[in-house]
Amino acid sequence: MNEFIKIVLLFFIYSFIGWLWETVYCSLKAKKFVYRGFLVGPYCPIYGFGILSVLYFLEPLKQNIIVLYVLSTILVTILEYITSYGLEKLFHASWWDYKDVPLNINGRVALPVSLFWGIGCVLIVRVIHPKVMLLEEFLSEKFGMILPIILVLLIITDLIYTLVNMQSFKKVTAQISTAVEERKQELATALTEKREELSANLSELKESVSEEITERKQAKTIERNSWMEELKETPAIKKLLTHMNYNQKRWVRNYPNLKLKNVKNPSEVQQIINKSKKKDD
Repeated sequence: MNEFIKIVLLFFIYSFIGWLWETVYCSLKAKKFVYRGFLVGPYCPIYGFGILSVLYFLEPLKQNIIVLYVLSTILVTILEYITSYGLEKLFHASWWDYKDVPLNINGRVALPVSLFWGIGCVLIVRVIHPKVMLLEEFLSEKFGMILPIILVLLIITDLIYTLVNMQSFKKVTAQISTAVEERKQELATALTEKREELSANLSELKESVSEEITERKQAKTIERNSWMEELKETPAIKKLLTHMNYNQKRWVRNYPNLKLKNVKNPSEVQQIINKSKKKDD
């Protein structure tokens, strides 16, 4: 029973530390608050599973820092690959993509990232974990079985809600994708005519070739933004966007590498959802 309490508390402590790390790092990188995590609550289970695996399998080797580092790197890399593959098969979406990082495997893992995680695991095992154990012992003595049971029920509820929410997310993004394609067909002719008219006007008004090129670039930018705005304001798409809840929009907004596998035009769907969120703000 004591071992169960210990495992549950450590899992949640490290899941929270992982969530805190990702949220702080991504917020600083984006220069705005970014609430990370696939689930609703402030925890990232992959960190809990990963660190517990390292602790239970490799802590006996903590005196040999080289062996600890190498095996930690291998272990967390395998776990990250399995998690990426599992999430993609389960939800038809890729949540991170390392294809732009050197020495990556299918974009799921990459050597530079894995080497960084290895350093993190060594620090946790040799420096952080002894302090975390003091917190675990305090919580265990203070709350006994009550806190672990509450935490387990909390994450089970969160997981069920997220799974249902993801099914709705997949459905609404597929519907938005279809609506976008239909609207694009309707707008194609009109936009072509506007482009030709704009091109003719630019040729008449500008004598300088460099000025005309600048104007053309600006016109294309305006046209592209207008195109996305027009798509977003389409009644059918607006209605679908209202069916998306905060957590679904958060997935799109806070996971820039999120790849939607069930839509024909994922980048456009993501842009439309993000534009909708900015307007709501």
